[in-house]
Amino acid sequence: MAKRLQVPFLGEYYNDLLVIEAWLKDRSTPAEAQSLLRSALIEREATRSEIIERLARKRGISADVLTADILAGTAEHLTSEEYATLRDQQEQQADDE
Repeated sequence: MAKRLQVPFLGEYYNDLLVIEAWLKDRSTPAEAQSLLRSALIEREATRSEIIERLARKRGISADVLTADILAGTAEHLTSEEYATLRDQQEQQADDE
């Protein structure tokens, strides 16, 4: 089972908005927070997919492989030096073909 997500305090203003939103929908505050997070993630799905595609191309791997690496906790952010090395390798492979 996945670990329970713990969110730091939102700040007074956003906490007030969350409490009001939950009250309007007759939900608990945690249930409303869960609902809002799910909605936000769904809204960003296309953008997130585009970002994953771009980052995967940058690494010379498929989006599926990058997604699997992220979920496995093995993906790492590239430094500019690592990107330059990858780009040089990809250019060399293209020249060899």
